[in-house]
Amino acid sequence: MASLLLDRVISYSYNFTDNDTNPVTPPDFRKPTSEVVTTQLYTATLLGLFATISFSVLLKKLPRLYSSRRYKDDSNLRLPGWDESSLFGWMSVIYRIKEDQVLEYAGLDAFVFLGFFKMCIKLLFICCMFSICIISPIRYHLTGRYDDGSDDDGTTNFIRTLIKKNDFFEGPTPYPEAKMLYLSMYIVFTYFFTFITIRLLMNQTKLVVDTRQQYLGKQNTIADRTIRLSGIPIELREKNELKNRIEELKIGKVSSITICREWGPLNKLFHYREKVLNQLELKYSECPRDLARSERYSENYNLRRNQQSDVVENNPSATDQDLNTSEQSANEIEENIIYDEVQLTERPKIKTGLFGLLGEDVDAIEHLENQLKLIDREIIDARTKHYSATPTAFVTMDSVANAQMAAQAVLDPRVHYFITRLAPAPHDIQWDNVCLSRKDRLIKGYTVTIFIGLSSLFLIIPVSYLATLLNLKTLTKFWPSLGKFLNDNKWAQNIVTGLLPTYLFTLLNFAIPYFYEYLTSCQGLVSHSDEEISLVSKNFFYIFVNLFLVFTLAGTASNYWGYLSDTTKIAYQLATSIKEFSLFYVDLIILQGIGMFPFKLLLAGSLIGFPLVKIQAKTPRQRKELYNPPIFNFGLQLPQPILILIITLIYSVMSTKILVSGLAYFVIGFYVYKYQLIYATDHLPHSTGKVWPLIFRRVIVGLLLFQLTMAGTLAGFEGGWVLSSWLSPLPFITLSFLYDFQRNYLPLSQYIALSSIREHERNNYTETFLVEEENYAYPYLITDLEGPMLK
Repeated sequence: MASLLLDRVISYSYNFTDNDTNPVTPPDFRKPTSEVVTTQLYTATLLGLFATISFSVLLKKLPRLYSSRRYKDDSNLRLPGWDESSLFGWMSVIYRIKEDQVLEYAGLDAFVFLGFFKMCIKLLFICCMFSICIISPIRYHLTGRYDDGSDDDGTTNFIRTLIKKNDFFEGPTPYPEAKMLYLSMYIVFTYFFTFITIRLLMNQTKLVVDTRQQYLGKQNTIADRTIRLSGIPIELREKNELKNRIEELKIGKVSSITICREWGPLNKLFHYREKVLNQLELKYSECPRDLARSERYSENYNLRRNQQSDVVENNPSATDQDLNTSEQSANEIEENIIYDEVQLTERPKIKTGLFGLLGEDVDAIEHLENQLKLIDREIIDARTKHYSATPTAFVTMDSVANAQMAAQAVLDPRVHYFITRLAPAPHDIQWDNVCLSRKDRLIKGYTVTIFIGLSSLFLIIPVSYLATLLNLKTLTKFWPSLGKFLNDNKWAQNIVTGLLPTYLFTLLNFAIPYFYEYLTSCQGLVSHSDEEISLVSKNFFYIFVNLFLVFTLAGTASNYWGYLSDTTKIAYQLATSIKEFSLFYVDLIILQGIGMFPFKLLLAGSLIGFPLVKIQAKTPRQRKELYNPPIFNFGLQLPQPILILIITLIYSVMSTKILVSGLAYFVIGFYVYKYQLIYATDHLPHSTGKVWPLIFRRVIVGLLLFQLTMAGTLAGFEGGWVLSSWLSPLPFITLSFLYDFQRNYLPLSQYIALSSIREHERNNYTETFLVEEENYAYPYLITDLEGPMLK
């Protein structure tokens, strides 16, 4: 089919006719007209300008919300400022911030993340230049189309005017020679774009590895000197035995050991205490200030009466004057207590029954304070109890070098025993999950994994039928009146079949990742970093498989299942569907890049929720946390840019529009994320740059898919499989670079080389250990039981 269509296009360009060809199929919804793309461009531009101007205004009005990291209590963090009287003064400051400053202000993960965007900008700029200057003019001269698979539009008319000025493209070209030139161009630029992508990817890999080694080689924190040891035998689950065992291996001295135990009951007590403490602070905020600390009258009365009796009992020789003074004092106190009884009726009340709806009304502050005291006594008692040890421990070595050697060594010949890993930072640890037994952790992990797998398979159905139901013919079949209305009104048809799929795609891309984030938090992973990396994989799998492959291939449900029944057609059908989707993805990238990216500056969740949160922030603790920076999660932000890069690579030879749209996407995204990571958000997980291997592997997948698509495109011509065979070396070359990365660069992306550590030690002559506030002691065993924060 693709061969017939392309031959028809080429023959039409040179006044050839083919009476045997079938009529061209009517336009499909997935190939929206150029008017729709133009409308989307205008809409996205207006949205982007509105968001940018709104952010600039709000930044002046609410600087503590939109540049909250500038106001953090951190003397080491000296972020560059700007002229706050200027509406757009922040833009020039963001532009001037360099890579080493990003590393200093936002950490290694931010450096890697923004470095990925810079690499994409370089790559797409090179591809755009060759596409605009060479590929599209040749394609237009031979086929009459500026992009493969798109309709004639204003862009083509503009290019026609430019091309006519070049004598090189004038004059008729014989059909066989035109076809060969056209196909040769596809083969040459498939090789070229593959090699330029690999070159930039390897250069960025070397930069990340070198920066990581230099940056982490200078670190000497407790996190850098600590390993996480799992699979500890039962007989070694005591500090002294475990320390002796490790030191017998002569991999260094052990400074301290924290053996993780099943502290589940203590966890529950602290979580309940936190809940009661928050309720108590809220009741204090609702109580008038002069009544908040009023003493309970019954206790005062008894106390004073007892004091008066003590005067007589302890001093029989007390004078009448003393007794009168004591009695007078008691009478005054009793009068005050009567007044206090009236005042105490204004203090907040609480019901002690079920869910706070039933039972007797009691003084809320007194009731919650008694509860807090009771919980504190239970916690103090629980801290003295014995808890079963788990097979996990955090072992702090005497130096970073010894910790790195221990983390990379095989300590035991038995399988699943004495498995070493680098430890996450203390603030990065999920202590509730660390306390789980091996059985509970495995049950949680497998349950969530199976559930995510089933949900991903289930989501294939709505995504595939979304592609089907938005087809005009299918809509007419299920809803005849709507189909007739759309058929009679071109503007409505463009909205429903052109713009609507893009917005539904965006909605699915927004909602599901947060659902996966929740599921990942229930998986029992030991640290926030592990959760983040796991979330990157899960969300990318979802948007790549469900929102790209399924959505692209599913023209109809019957075709979709046909692809699965005959896998030999996948390359050809993928290439055919890719062509039909070209303007749809232009539409999507324009909306995501130009329209949606600037809205990220507004921190929409914080902006919408800020008035409500501010109204509800009644306690000093809540008001203190009001301006805390939002948390930047790479698991939510990274998968979509990787997918956009893959899409632009796939279309790099076929569509200049997508290349230009992709370039705009990454340029805008680079500066938006640069501002967020430096000024507006915090990234809590321990910054070690381990996200780069995930990026590298997925870009390689994108290159393989690009090569498969181009092979399928060439296969659509007569004798196309011979032409496709010319691309057969490319997958092997690409996979060889992946093998090289896995073998030589991956260890440097996970560990610190000993030479990097020793070089820093030589430059500083002596190893210095700074006094650190963090440690690997179980926090609920040593945390002070603080009272309510009242001011």
